[in-house]
Amino acid sequence: MIMHIVGNRPQFIKLAPLYRALELAGYQQNIIHSGQHYDENMSDIFFEELGIPSPCVNLEAGGGSHAQMTAKAMTGLEEQLLKSKPELVILYGDTNTTLAGAVVASKLCIPIAHVEAGPRTRDKRNPEECNRIVTDHLSDILFCPDSESLANLQGEGLGEKAYMTGDIMYDTYLSISGRMEKDDMPEETEEIILMTWHRQENTSDKKRMACVLDLVERLESKVVCPLHPRTRKCLAQFGLLERAQSIPNLEMIDPVGYVEMVKLMNRARLILTDSGGVSKESSFAGAKCLFMLNLEVWKDLLREGWIHQVNPENAESVEAAAAFAKKAVHVAPAQRPRYYGDGHAAEKMVQELRRRNLI
Repeated sequence: MIMHIVGNRPQFIKLAPLYRALELAGYQQNIIHSGQHYDENMSDIFFEELGIPSPCVNLEAGGGSHAQMTAKAMTGLEEQLLKSKPELVILYGDTNTTLAGAVVASKLCIPIAHVEAGPRTRDKRNPEECNRIVTDHLSDILFCPDSESLANLQGEGLGEKAYMTGDIMYDTYLSISGRMEKDDMPEETEEIILMTWHRQENTSDKKRMACVLDLVERLESKVVCPLHPRTRKCLAQFGLLERAQSIPNLEMIDPVGYVEMVKLMNRARLILTDSGGVSKESSFAGAKCLFMLNLEVWKDLLREGWIHQVNPENAESVEAAAAFAKKAVHVAPAQRPRYYGDGHAAEKMVQELRRRNLI
């Protein structure tokens, strides 16, 4: 039996194509949800939209510090893995859940496959960087989303267990986009700037949040932001929610499922985000990206000028971002960057797991 361990929505998106590919190949599988990020309604929507079964258990490990969250996840995962005795554990991305799964499975001598292995920011102040490094070194097979990630792993002496599959999120994006085209659903045609805003670096300080709102006003175009519950809470806590609601060009909406998110990305001419995953997905959807963190994510997209970094607290950086946003147009499929594979990452993963006798 194969056990998938996930803890947040981006991991559900990565899980879906691989679960389906393994199911088609006849393998028995189960899913553990750590509960690291948990909203019952939104989780239900994601599993339903993505066509994957509900997890066998939710460990409810969310809340608390990084150490507390990781410790709760480790305790729950150890109990579940001892009970289910899987032949393989599959981990996704770079969350505390991923780190917990890597440590527990490796100590129980259960083989580990890591999906989205190899990205590096070279900044260990970023918690996800630490999670990625530990998980990659403990895993038995590493599935890389791009050639940069593969080169990183080769440089760390992990090349023998690394394999370039392309990005599995691109599999899901193409599947959802294709489904929407077949359904011939009416689409709004007005182009927007899509915003996602949730990282601790951009929500834990009143001045920083106020500067992000200043940046939104400076962009002038209509900005649609599915607002993360924690971001809304922080805006209220700092007395900024009323100000955010009064910005004429900002439309804050409730969190959305992945189908709705793809619709919004496909309407966008620009994406303003502090999410590493969304900054990469911008290239799938043809919307250039303003990235609100000082982290070098997806270097190919940075080098190409597809991703433009902005510091909301720096006037010169905001001015440059406004100029970048003004010129941004929705890019046709033929002109979009193609660093992340061909949309068949999940099939390649199954083939390589079989070749290496891990399933």
